[in-house]
Amino acid sequence: MKKILLLFISMVVLGCNRQSNVVDIDCCPHCIIYIQPYESFTKEEVNKIIPELKKQFDYWLYGDWTFKVNDPIKLPANSKLTNYSKYEGLKILDFQKDIIEKNEVIIGLTHEDICYDIHNVKHYGIIGLSYCPGNVCIVSDKRIKNKSQMWKPILHEFMHAYYGAKHCPNDDPKCFMKDAKGHANFGIQNKLCNICDKYR
Repeated sequence: MKKILLLFISMVVLGCNRQSNVVDIDCCPHCIIYIQPYESFTKEEVNKIIPELKKQFDYWLYGDWTFKVNDPIKLPANSKLTNYSKYEGLKILDFQKDIIEKNEVIIGLTHEDICYDIHNVKHYGIIGLSYCPGNVCIVSDKRIKNKSQMWKPILHEFMHAYYGAKHCPNDDPKCFMKDAKGHANFGIQNKLCNICDKYR
């Protein structure tokens, strides 16, 4: 199935295309989720996030999850933009997909600013990026004001990458899968809507 790039973008329209669900939710899928911290994002910081991720994944998503935390590594050298303090999200995804195995997902986490070219805007700053489907995600907290809500874009990107989930067809501002359309508001996101909850 053709992979379609999906974005979770801060302060710009989310550029996610639509794909049908690629996971058979009539069975209980098991997935090993590797959390890959980059650069100055420490293993200790990841370990503080993991309990909340486990709690929210278990509550909102249908599946059996095993979380594993990798040691921090440097972002791919080819992802650093010359003369910019940004990293190209797509090149990070391509790096991650080369080391992924079946029934695994890699979620990269970074404090660095990540970007993607969208709607004729070069190097636009984004919060997260994933292939849909593709089992690879990258999420940056650079543009997230309340760091305690970081699990929400992680959940959003995981659903794109693992399930091939669409953006919220109801455009419900409280749904985790809402297309932010340039105005992400994690503060009010507190559910999956009556359509998006089919992944529960």
